[in-house]
Amino acid sequence: MPTMTVKEWAAEYRRFNEWEQQERIARLPHETIEDSVRSYFALCTLLLPLSGQAEESGGLWELRLKHYHTLAEKWMRLARRRQNAS
Repeated sequence: MPTMTVKEWAAEYRRFNEWEQQERIARLPHETIEDSVRSYFALCTLLLPLSGQAEESGGLWELRLKHYHTLAEKWMRLARRRQNAS
């Protein structure tokens, strides 16, 4: 079985990422807000193990938590606006 060099692997990985980005761009206009939020948090959950431990990142954990609180507030405001518009 032939093995890939690092450059070949990186090029293939780049091509896949480009394809995936185009697929997401095409899907976005047809996706509900709820599905978009689910996809975002699923991606965050998937990548969390790659980000290291909270203890190792020092103040990053607090910044991330603040960011998520801000996002949650924005989504709550958007949901209230959508309910009022109905």
